[in-house]
Amino acid sequence: MKALKWVGIVIGVLVALVIIAFIARHIYDPVTHQSWVKPGISQKEIPAGVNTSVVFVNVNVIPMDTERILEGQTVIIEDHRIAYIGTGGDVEIPADAYIVDGEGRFLIPGLSDMHVHTYGSENILLVYLANGVTTIRTMGEDPPAILEWRDQIRDGTRAGPNMWVFWPSIENNDKYPYPEWEVEMATRGGQTFVHTPEEAEQLVAEMATLGVDGIKAHGVVSSEIYLALLESAARHGLPIDGHAPEDHTSYSVFETRSDSWNDFRTMGVPALAHVEELVKMVELSDENTSLHFHQASDESIRQMAQDAADDGLWVTTTVFLFRSIVDQASDLEGTLSRMPEVKYVHPGVFDAKGWGMGANYYVEVGSRPGYSNYLAAQEKMLLALSESGALLMSGTDAPVPLMVPGFSLHDELETMVDIGLSPYDVLRTSTYNPALYLGELEEFGTIEEGKRADLVLLEANPLEDITNTRQIAGVMVRGRYYSRADLDLMLEKVAKDYEAAETTQTMIEIAFPIVVVLLLISAGWIAVRRIRQGKTS
Repeated sequence: MKALKWVGIVIGVLVALVIIAFIARHIYDPVTHQSWVKPGISQKEIPAGVNTSVVFVNVNVIPMDTERILEGQTVIIEDHRIAYIGTGGDVEIPADAYIVDGEGRFLIPGLSDMHVHTYGSENILLVYLANGVTTIRTMGEDPPAILEWRDQIRDGTRAGPNMWVFWPSIENNDKYPYPEWEVEMATRGGQTFVHTPEEAEQLVAEMATLGVDGIKAHGVVSSEIYLALLESAARHGLPIDGHAPEDHTSYSVFETRSDSWNDFRTMGVPALAHVEELVKMVELSDENTSLHFHQASDESIRQMAQDAADDGLWVTTTVFLFRSIVDQASDLEGTLSRMPEVKYVHPGVFDAKGWGMGANYYVEVGSRPGYSNYLAAQEKMLLALSESGALLMSGTDAPVPLMVPGFSLHDELETMVDIGLSPYDVLRTSTYNPALYLGELEEFGTIEEGKRADLVLLEANPLEDITNTRQIAGVMVRGRYYSRADLDLMLEKVAKDYEAAETTQTMIEIAFPIVVVLLLISAGWIAVRRIRQGKTS
């Protein structure tokens, strides 16, 4: 009897260890459910920049109110705002001002990435700044601490871009069949599951009280629930953005894609988070419903783009992501090796979001027959939207695989020009339009006297070559100026911090199974001793 008792104890210990290992994997892997903050560099280690009066002298200003360049301007920044723009002959420069030489350089409004996630990584904010991104909109799947970060940036106690927090990411489908404890972890990480219109309305009310800037609708199957979100968000003065309702893109409810699109237009959805969402409802050149195998109708694309423009529908671009999927599918390892900027991706994000070989979801997506048709439809749609005068905002979905925060926004801008948009129109999607969408055009988005000083100083003219947005000489956010040396130091510190995090992660991954094995051996040894003692007694 005693022997059986100890065998049972050993089995119980083994089961407990398996459960502990399973839970520990999720706890240690902080971005699987985005539940935990990954602390970054101390604010004391970050370059302070210049927070007094700043004067840009003899700089070429691209104000972005219209397509023009104001040459040889003096721009004075005082109290975090643009106090003066002119030739400088009729103004007194503050005695304590920090002077920035603008000779041969170009000053543009700060850039915006309107579709990002942090996955709890604090350092990501610095990488955006170093790339001239002074405004980001987070789109769910972030920890609640994101609201604190936003407020700290606004009051000047944290370095980072201006943040608009669309939180949480609302789900209403069966793609995530988590047990209850995992649902709780996901919720704390910025995903929330609703099952009825009443739950949706209650959630929006709670988020309004919490102080979010907007709501993200992600995997919402039911139009009824989607409408409840829209109505409740409107009551509470919150914008809503995200994916189209899945009953309009699954082709199981409506007889044709045009029926789906026409019904979607009646819902009053104000914004979509990807050009892709429109493509999911576009008519095809034949009757097959799978766009991965058949081409979209060019006429339908043009008509849908015009409809979107007429309806005032806001669309975030994210086209570089879908172009990059081709490279991820064909040569992921080689593509990663050609991306030195990958060192600015948190190692936990890299692993948990499937950047690497054997874990990358996009490899399968890009390998599907006819994926090129899907990509072509998105790029045609983007060009048609631009030509129709639709409301576009630049966005990347970083840091999903191969979208390095900050760096990928420049890839996005370059991709849009390659598709056929003019450099000016592309810059508009990243400056003027985001401010207009957020209702903040009086605050930022153009370079005008009285506006908040969110600026990027470039070494060359981006209207001639959009790749010049990468040639950053300095960045100003909320009136604080960071020189090129400051920005380089930020990036250096982030890379070192991530290198240390990766070392720690590797040590834990090695140590954890060793500890489990030692526990098993210890449990087995104790059990054997007890069994032997039982036999001799």
